[in-house]
This record gives sequence, structure tokens and C-alpha cells, in this order.
Amino acid sequence: MINLSNVTFIIPLRIDSDDRLRNIILITSFLLSKFNCKVIIKESDEISKFNEWALPKISSICDTKNLTYIFEENTDDHFHRTRLLNEMVMMTTTDIVVNYDTDIILPISSYVKSKEMLDSGDCDVVYPYKFGEYGERKVFLETKIEDENQLNNFFKVPCIEKFISKFEPEVFDEYYGYAQNVNGIGWAEYGMVQFFKTDVYKKGYLENENFIAYAPEDVERHHRWKLLGYNIGRVDSHAYHLEHKRTENSWFNNPFMQKNNELWEYLKDLSKEEVIEYYENQEYVKEKLG
Repeated sequence: MINLSNVTFIIPLRIDSDDRLRNIILITSFLLSKFNCKVIIKESDEISKFNEWALPKISSICDTKNLTYIFEENTDDHFHRTRLLNEMVMMTTTDIVVNYDTDIILPISSYVKSKEMLDSGDCDVVYPYKFGEYGERKVFLETKIEDENQLNNFFKVPCIEKFISKFEPEVFDEYYGYAQNVNGIGWAEYGMVQFFKTDVYKKGYLENENFIAYAPEDVERHHRWKLLGYNIGRVDSHAYHLEHKRTENSWFNNPFMQKNNELWEYLKDLSKEEVIEYYENQEYVKEKLG
């Protein structure tokens, strides 16, 4: 196991498709199998789908002693990802915390390099993939989990069996492609996953909880941290994005999109002093950071 004992991966979760179920099983098993690290998952949904469907599969192939799982009963249609992240940051006891999407796998070296860049003091936050073209590899796995039989035989699906045999991310080189973006092929910017110094994450006012569902919160966060003067680093590599079905909580058609964009348009024009004043007056900041 690779020593990431001072690192906690925080994963907000709502299993809204069989792809999400597949992905959370794979990434959680991968993290707990390859690294000596901590993982916190907080699920917000009507029922605990993770506990019923995902955890038994994960427990069958790896030790879950470093996994902390929290379930929040929530009947809201929208998924308040930013709030869940903040609640998990406040639970974190390690020096480094990783804002981690449910569908991301990195090359092993990217995890190690990101930790080293933070440990050295050179960076406050690290994006473990390159900015721009070829930063995101979209992985297309042909799987279905539509009934108990398919769930029971999940690990026998060839692409899944191949990955879990050694948990080597390069297995996905057989299944990925690059999406065409207006900016370039395989375009990546500020989402997916970020490594932070935990204390700096808090000093930088955490996630903005006024962004709900699918939103430009990742762009705002980067802008804010740069404005506040934090040292931002990059690993010159790529991220594997395990593709999934899109719902309102993971696409531009969510009902909060206009409000989210309006908030970003407002915040991006504020000065450093105005940004600090804005965040110091947010109720969630007062509540969590005092």
C-alpha cells in the first residue's frame, strides 16, 4: 500500500443511476486497496443505497476500516454537493483533504505527486491533471446493474474484472476517448478532483453553499483562491472520468443553473476585499468556521 496516511478523500454521493453505483464501488475499492488513506462518503438521498448495494461489494474485496460513511435522509430533488463537501471538510483530521468526484480515477503517480507538492509547502492546492487539452479521458464502460443478479455478477464483467484484479488505472486506456470541446479536445479546467491543505481550505471559506446541483462552483473556487493569494499547482497528467448517465444534478438543465451562473457573474467582478466581506457574512461560514 502507498502511504497517504495524512490524506482524506471526501466524496459527496447520490446514486441516481446504475453508472453511479458502478463508479462508487470502483473508486472506493480502488482508494482503499491502493492507499493507506482515509475516505469519507456522505450520501444524501431518500434511502441509503450505498449501504445496501455498494458497501457489501466493496467489503468483499478490500478492508473498509479507513472508510467513514454517513447517510443523510433527504427527499429533495436537488443534490446540495457544496454543503456536503463542507460538512466533510469539517470532519477531516488529516493535513490534506481531497475534494473527490464519484467517477474519477487518476494515475497512481498523480496521487503521490499531489501529496508531495502539498507536503513540501510549495502549494496550497493541487489540481492532479493538466489544464486544457487532453486533461480529461472519458472512460466508457459497458455495464448494467438493473437487478440483483447483475449486481451479484458485477465483478465478473470483463472490464470490471480486469480493473479490480490489480487496480491499475492504465486498464482504462483500452476504454477511453477524448470529448470535443469548443476550447479543445479532452478539455479540463477546475473540476473532477482537487487536493487541498485542510487548514487552507477552511481559511479560503470552503465551498460556496449558494451553488446548488450542477454549477460553476469549481470555476468560482479557483478564481477565489487565486484572488486570495494561495499557491496553486498542477500535475502534468490526465484524469480518467468514468462516464455516467446525466440527471438534473449533473448537467446544465438543472433548475438552479441560471441562479448559479448569476452568482458567479456577481462574484467574479468583486475585489479581494469585497470577496472577503461577502464570505465573512455568509451564514454557513459563520456556523462552520465561527
